[in-house]
Amino acid sequence: MIKFLEKRRIFSFVAMLLTAAEIFYFSSLSFGSSGKGGISFSAVYHFVIFFLFNFFLLMAIKGKKELKAKHLAITLLISVIYAVSDEIHQTFIPGRNAGITDILTDTAGIFASSHILLLFHKESVH
Repeated sequence: MIKFLEKRRIFSFVAMLLTAAEIFYFSSLSFGSSGKGGISFSAVYHFVIFFLFNFFLLMAIKGKKELKAKHLAITLLISVIYAVSDEIHQTFIPGRNAGITDILTDTAGIFASSHILLLFHKESVH
């Protein structure tokens, strides 16, 4: 699947846009308090959705080219900015608020995605 997405950047770009739209949509919904303690569905969702967002973004930016440090840097920057802007967006939604824990969970998913792609390529990043 990774090779398919690298060869067809448009699919990666569309998947990234759809993932970004899903993040925005779910951030726009009002929810009650989810409670405290343990790993919540919300934490798993944050990790997975930003893992996917970063994965598709990196595939769209990198394409067929060799993976380079600049690809990772651009992707990480855009993904983290989107995670932070998602939390800021939630402050304007009734019943929602911004949380540093969500940003850290998003960032963990972002870095996990980048790390897995680095392992997949098993190449030095130039």
